[in-house]
Amino acid sequence: MDRNQDDAGDHTPAYHLAFTPCDGFLRVQVSGGIDAQDVRIAYWREIAAAAHERSERKLLVLDRKKGAPASPDELAEMAGLFSADAAHFDRIAVIEPTTAFLPAMEHAEIQGRSVGINVRIFGDEANAERWLLFGTADD
Repeated sequence: MDRNQDDAGDHTPAYHLAFTPCDGFLRVQVSGGIDAQDVRIAYWREIAAAAHERSERKLLVLDRKKGAPASPDELAEMAGLFSADAAHFDRIAVIEPTTAFLPAMEHAEIQGRSVGINVRIFGDEANAERWLLFGTADD
């Protein structure tokens, strides 16, 4: 599912989502090269809608490599926008492929949890899958 960058008049896809049903969760691969808040909001809205449509309560989102992580203010905005969706999901695991961004992405986890979204950021898929399927003692 490609989305076009309408405001620029450019038909370059802003992002692409690939959905793969797995045993116990929905795997979502995000790709695309545009680092913009409106793009992040658009693909997260589409991810949430697809999960609702499929009645999936656990998500594994493999994010794309980015030039820069979202700012704390942008992460707070997203947490607020998606707080109403918190009750629809048991767990959301996000893979951040750029290890240098992991400390900054801790803000996403903190902001999400502050509005009731059970989200965790991971550096690798195996640990994320384990958490989705089995959780931890502090869940």
